Amino acid sequence: MPSKILIKRLQAVVGLSDEDRTKLANMPHTVKEFTDGEYIVREGDRASRCAIVMSGFVFRHKVVGTRAQILSIYLAGDMPDLHTLQLPVMDHNICSAGPSTVGFVPHTYLNDILSSSPGLVHALWRETLVDAAIYREWIAGLARDARSRVGHLICELAARLEVVGLLENASFYLPFTQQNIADACGLSVVHINRTIQELRQLRLIEWERRTLTLLRRKELEELADFTPEYLHLRDEKL
Repeated sequence: MPSKILIKRLQAVVGLSDEDRTKLANMPHTVKEFTDGEYIVREGDRASRCAIVMSGFVFRHKVVGTRAQILSIYLAGDMPDLHTLQLPVMDHNICSAGPSTVGFVPHTYLNDILSSSPGLVHALWRETLVDAAIYREWIAGLARDARSRVGHLICELAARLEVVGLLENASFYLPFTQQNIADACGLSVVHINRTIQELRQLRLIEWERRTLTLLRRKELEELADFTPEYLHLRDEKL
């Protein structure tokens, strides 16, 4: 059920009342599996439901000329189109990176529970603000060199996956192609290939058969100038 992973994520960062957990657990939903590169929603579509990533990765992107620019990456527990509750016409695409499973919840139900729960309004509004904070960090990251950009993205994914229990022994499943990494970092595939080889040679990462391992996580974070504050992984008021 999509509610299970969503409750786990929100409980980890803000906490939820028993009543709010019940409301989320009772969400009407449909579930669909997507293949690599398959669109979940396209630019121009009018949304009537929100997506919850149950497994795998999805990304937000826009096609600029002949190239797709990845704007955000979402993983289990994330709601990549939460904004459609207020802005239903999509101005970008949401696509699966590798295989993914996504649950869909009608806007009507979400609006009903939000109208009666200040706690859920706070939790989901906070998710929107964190999404914006990550986007700002990505824009600022364009000033970094290639090794820092790629290292920063790896560190961010590891930190976010850790919150939902998907980082194990400093390793995580990563089905991205080098083209995906290039589109997220604003670099060429040739540059990405060279950069990943450099990180391997420095013994900072190992990436084999879609499993990425952080061999020396602290050193990678230092090289990438990564600090997790912008992810707001815990509610500062708790």
